[in-house]
Amino acid sequence: MIIALFGCSKEVVLNQGMLTDLSEQQLISAQFSKKGKLLMMLGFDGQVTVFNADNFSVEFKVSKKDQLDGAKLAIMSTDGSTLLVANDNEVAIWSVVGKGLIGKTNFSGLQPFATISSIAISNDNDKLIIGMSDGAINMATISTRLNNRFKPHSRPVSHLLFVDNEHYWSASQDGSLSYRVFASPEPISEQEFSHRITTLTIDEQKQRLFVSDALKTQLIRSDLNSDEYIKLQYMARFMVFRQAHFINYANLLATSSSKNHLTIWDTITGEELGTWLSHVQTPTATILAMYSNDRGELLTVNSDAMVEKWDLTQLNTL
Repeated sequence: MIIALFGCSKEVVLNQGMLTDLSEQQLISAQFSKKGKLLMMLGFDGQVTVFNADNFSVEFKVSKKDQLDGAKLAIMSTDGSTLLVANDNEVAIWSVVGKGLIGKTNFSGLQPFATISSIAISNDNDKLIIGMSDGAINMATISTRLNNRFKPHSRPVSHLLFVDNEHYWSASQDGSLSYRVFASPEPISEQEFSHRITTLTIDEQKQRLFVSDALKTQLIRSDLNSDEYIKLQYMARFMVFRQAHFINYANLLATSSSKNHLTIWDTITGEELGTWLSHVQTPTATILAMYSNDRGELLTVNSDAMVEKWDLTQLNTL
């Protein structure tokens, strides 16, 4: 179903249907690997599973006896070889290739009851950044087991993204976006937003950045070395996004809403090209992860564990 597209009456069908439904459990999070070969899912029951994204066979599954109690966050490394699972104060590191536990480490903030709110791993799989609910950030090196901690934010750290093995972005519910170098407390650059940051993503080539707050500020930076931004253009008073993904090989950005809306944007002009509805089984389901390939296809997985394919060539912009 199309809500809007170019102001035209003719419907453009992007959705090519549901590929599979991978779980009866609702999902907390999901992630495609960089090359789209793997799909990781974390269920509300704490089960973490890594699938082959081509045929949806199970590549790795954390056994129930080894599950991290109270797991609430899970991410894969860029190459898909390493899996990180976190609860309130502990991070477990798994080898997807070796199908075994590498180790577990506790992390804390500067306030007594601070809990883990976000995690990231560097491209070389050796550095960890752990954001905390009190605004603190832990920067740990796996090979040396050294950890530096400082508190750049006043509220929970909501997003952490490595650009390379040394540089990363951090965003917080305090509305602060910072570009930093690992092991240094001083930011390279900072930007303040009026409201909490809800979405932060960079493209596969680490050239484009998108950031959105919880009201009406959504910015695309097409060059990370420039301070110039493009603002998203839309008719509504405000829009809140949950996830975002830069389409590979195209000047397009895909965003998901707090419900089951998928919107495509022109990254050059900021123009909204259209909004579509994904298939859901529950009213509160939302898209959690996206991946695009060189054939103009977009894959999405929502919190109902439903994987869908979208044909972006129908937009005539690829």
